[in-house]
Amino acid sequence: MIRNTLISTLFASCLLPATAAAADLSLDIKGVHKAEGELHVALFEEAGWGDNQATQTKVIPSTGDDVTFVFEGLQPGRYGIKMFHDVDGDGELKRSMIGIPVEPYGFSNDAPVRFGPPDFDSAAFEVPEDGAVQTITLR
Repeated sequence: MIRNTLISTLFASCLLPATAAAADLSLDIKGVHKAEGELHVALFEEAGWGDNQATQTKVIPSTGDDVTFVFEGLQPGRYGIKMFHDVDGDGELKRSMIGIPVEPYGFSNDAPVRFGPPDFDSAAFEVPEDGAVQTITLR
């Protein structure tokens, strides 16, 4: 009886779908020059990029030094990051009268900015099952 139960359990476990591995993304932020305010970091899948629907967000107090932290438990896939240093602590990216950011900001891949934020393809990177590292230099 115990042998039949063990065989049935092993057989049933072979029929269950495999669960996707969770991956970690280590993010290095360079160019943090002020020990004021907070760093606002948003991680996006392609579908949420255009309308700012982030998959995960982090807010980190600024110490004035470069920062490294980890987004944990991600599904392997393609992601992009938008971030800014909220120096004045108001929770928003401060802009000039013509819309140009006046607080430091950055994107994954250090994607270039031309007349607005980069498109997802410029900022996109892969997070495989064994994880990834991404470096962003604030501008």
